[in-house]
Amino acid sequence: MKQNKYQKVYFKWADTTSPIEKTWWSKREAIEWAENDSFWVEQIGFLVKSTKKYILVAGHINITYSEEQKIETLGALIKIPTTWIKDYKILK
Repeated sequence: MKQNKYQKVYFKWADTTSPIEKTWWSKREAIEWAENDSFWVEQIGFLVKSTKKYILVAGHINITYSEEQKIETLGALIKIPTTWIKDYKILK
């Protein structure tokens, strides 16, 4: 079995969030929700590309081989600005 070259990474990042409980809020309720709701996401994935501006991570990787070529397909892609990332680790 051939090994894939993608590193597994853990990262914690800030994401935008929106309440789904209801559509209209009083100002007090809105501020209370904003003060108490978390926007941190912890995620594990396969590092596809890392730049100064962003990281690109795949949740799924499918690698198939034929006699002529290696075919890689990536799923559940997510591109995160590096300024949104709080913690980042390469996993073994």
